[in-house]
Amino acid sequence: MFEQEEYKNSTVSDGLKKLNNTDQKTSGISLFMDRVHSLNGLHFISAAMQIFLGTSVVALSLLNSIQPLWLATITTVFGSITTMVGLYFMYRTITQTGAFDSLLHKAIKRVINSQN
Repeated sequence: MFEQEEYKNSTVSDGLKKLNNTDQKTSGISLFMDRVHSLNGLHFISAAMQIFLGTSVVALSLLNSIQPLWLATITTVFGSITTMVGLYFMYRTITQTGAFDSLLHKAIKRVINSQN
């Protein structure tokens, strides 16, 4: 009853074929970039910067670049806490892709729970 319409413009259909061919040949880097773009990119960038700045503050204080010992101790503690929070934030950002929110996965979970 319903038929698929053919494209009248050949460039549109050729572009569609190229798009379908590139979907089959994805590498690990492109999959990671798709995963990052599907997430909130601002959260990922802020977590990476938080990790970088926290470790650089700790490194500066360990190299005795910060002279009063009490100030170096305080900056080391805050840098360590910042690095740990950044790592946790990046972990949460990467792992929350919503892969298990699809209808199929919900149905499988219901079947498994009803069998138990």
